Amino acid sequence: MQISYKRILTLISFAVFFSITVIFLQGCKPNKSQFSGTNAYQHVESLVDFGPRIPGSQAIENARLYIEEKLQEFGWVTVRQSFTDDTPNGSIEFINLRARFPIVPDDGIEWKDGGNIILLCSHYDTKILKGIEFIGANDGGASTGVLLELARVFSNSPEMARRVELVFFDGEEAIVDFTPTDGLYGSRYYAKFWRSAPIDKKPEAAYVLDLVGDKSMRIDPPYDSPSNLLSELYTAANNLGHRSLFGIYPTPITDDHVPLNAAGIPALNIIDSHYISKGKWHTAGDNLNSISEENMDIIGEVVEELMKIKLN
Repeated sequence: MQISYKRILTLISFAVFFSITVIFLQGCKPNKSQFSGTNAYQHVESLVDFGPRIPGSQAIENARLYIEEKLQEFGWVTVRQSFTDDTPNGSIEFINLRARFPIVPDDGIEWKDGGNIILLCSHYDTKILKGIEFIGANDGGASTGVLLELARVFSNSPEMARRVELVFFDGEEAIVDFTPTDGLYGSRYYAKFWRSAPIDKKPEAAYVLDLVGDKSMRIDPPYDSPSNLLSELYTAANNLGHRSLFGIYPTPITDDHVPLNAAGIPALNIIDSHYISKGKWHTAGDNLNSISEENMDIIGEVVEELMKIKLN
């Protein structure tokens, strides 16, 4: 039998070329489990298109429907937590959204059991500002967009997803100004739900995202944050090379983490604390042009890394 070494060499060359091509194409495939700041930004675009998301308005109901639709698309089960509270503008209905990932499709979820659950939270309402169409691209929008993209990412890791509850608070913004009875409506009501729960039934920890999309973003949680949660956040940021973007704020901050801590759930506020002094807070300047896909990508990746640290 005569052997054609030229033919063998040709076949070997083809096999090597084919293998390299396959590896290259696999490397070019988008990673479905990778956080995308672009996706998060697109969620914010959809939310601000509804207009100001004022509690009790049609715009905030449209935002709720959008959030619910996306969560369902990613395999999460949602429930509305509706309540009415007195405000300086009279009685208003507020609606929190809770979402969990079912262990088995169509399996019932025990919403009263928070044992071993980590809360990831955002508010999705906007403040009433006279004479301003305040759309809150950063204030309420960016954090909600990040949570929705995390919902997609976590759905590719069911064992991680089932340990997380996503919470979208209504009524974070004060109707007039923050007082013990004005503002944090959604988180105050949600926290009551867990206040009397046995310690083993309460969520293990909570992370409240707010103001996380500004182009000059820097995350400075308040100095009175739970030290272990703060340390884990810094570790996650350091692991990804973003430690310089995370610092500490020298005073307490009034945000949705406060009622959770008071209810016995250790809660960390992941917030750009200096955003208030940058001139765009509660102004028309808080629009899509002021937020950054790149920074939302950083926050999403750091929170994903944080969950890996917390849940492993």
